[in-house]
Amino acid sequence: MVIIIKNWTTGETSNCRLAVVRGCVAENSWPIVSENDDIVVTYGTTVGLWPVHNGHFKAVVELERGVNDVRFKYKEEQVLLTLRLVVHSTELCVVPLYVVCDGHDGRFQAPEGTDNSLDSACRRIALGAHLVQSLYAEKLLEKGLPRKTFQVENDLDPGSPTCRVLHSQLTMSEARKLKQEDLWEFIGREIMTSPIASEKRKYLAILSCTFWDGTRVVADPALGGGGLALLGSGTLHTWPESLSQLIHCFTDQRKMPPGLLDNSCFRGTFAGCLSTSLGSVCHEVGHMFNLGHTPTGIMSRGFDNVERVFLSVPSPQVKGCAKVDDTNNLILVPCLSISSSTLPTVGKPERASCPASETSEDDFTSFTSACAAILAHHKWFNNETSETSTVTYDPIRNLVSSEAGLKVVQLRGSSGSVIKSWELGSKSPHKHLILPRLKVPHATLVAINSFGSILSQQI
Repeated sequence: MVIIIKNWTTGETSNCRLAVVRGCVAENSWPIVSENDDIVVTYGTTVGLWPVHNGHFKAVVELERGVNDVRFKYKEEQVLLTLRLVVHSTELCVVPLYVVCDGHDGRFQAPEGTDNSLDSACRRIALGAHLVQSLYAEKLLEKGLPRKTFQVENDLDPGSPTCRVLHSQLTMSEARKLKQEDLWEFIGREIMTSPIASEKRKYLAILSCTFWDGTRVVADPALGGGGLALLGSGTLHTWPESLSQLIHCFTDQRKMPPGLLDNSCFRGTFAGCLSTSLGSVCHEVGHMFNLGHTPTGIMSRGFDNVERVFLSVPSPQVKGCAKVDDTNNLILVPCLSISSSTLPTVGKPERASCPASETSEDDFTSFTSACAAILAHHKWFNNETSETSTVTYDPIRNLVSSEAGLKVVQLRGSSGSVIKSWELGSKSPHKHLILPRLKVPHATLVAINSFGSILSQQI
């Protein structure tokens, strides 16, 4: 019997706080068949138990700056994995933020007996930001790109709050009357006139006063772009406060009571609400990093199964579908409900070999290759550099140019949906691209070069 780590090699370096480690317990190159066993994961003074399902496991390990020795033990077998956390040399970061309206005490809606204090909200948001950070890193790796991601403020400055609090001048009653676009604009202006304002920061903000009255939800934005992703707190009570709660929260099959918001894509469970709401954060953060809507994947409606990114326990796929109408607006069709007949088999599976290394898996959560390429070259995903090179567009010749080399060029419709996308290779710089003449009203050109400079222009 042997423990095989599939997505890391010992000595690897990462810039994300949480390492998602996938592996299997194998015998004669085949995963063992087990139902209820755990693998013991030890790092520093932390000891965690992570489920092994049909020989496969996942564990989420919190790294400290520098060298981290992580030991995996299954029965009598052990393996040591050494990982290094090295943050990017940059001031660009994402700030987790809890927005508390004037006159509101910061307590988010939650079941009776659940800690819904301001401090609890901050712990949940801080961990959620790092889970999203890790998901982005793993999804780039799955596309054959280096494992890298954005930095959270506390990564760069350990003395800073893990989640900041913004006390808004907007009252709770006013917030509950505004449309999400107006909320996004108001909160965005407040942030940029506050002491935490900086062009080198983007803000992942959760609004405290989201409320479900049994028939409708108010103050529940889900909107991202520019420097702000703003979301509601209607299902924040399902989020874990610490890594020790992660497995329980992602597998919590309690039914959501009628008095609380059920944003679970028709699953009706606490775990479903966590996966969908955290997936929604991934989607809106993508818009902050200049990603458009895509027909499939995270930037469509393919974000309801994020629990499978972090856990090996079986869960049914929640299927959503995205369509584009005649004016190129993305239509997100409601997700399909799940019947018991679609649940995966939890008995003995058809066995597949356990390779020594493997960077991808079918966890129903992915970026398109163009989205991954944009992120990989984005300034917020790399070390800062003094080198600069702009991207320009010549409307007469319909020509996009950059001396540094173009990486991704896209035409997007009025709702941000990707109509046409070009990914330009890395073997030699592609300095120019002549666009075809497309009859697309109000199209937006988005292009990124090898230095991460981005052009976004209506054409």
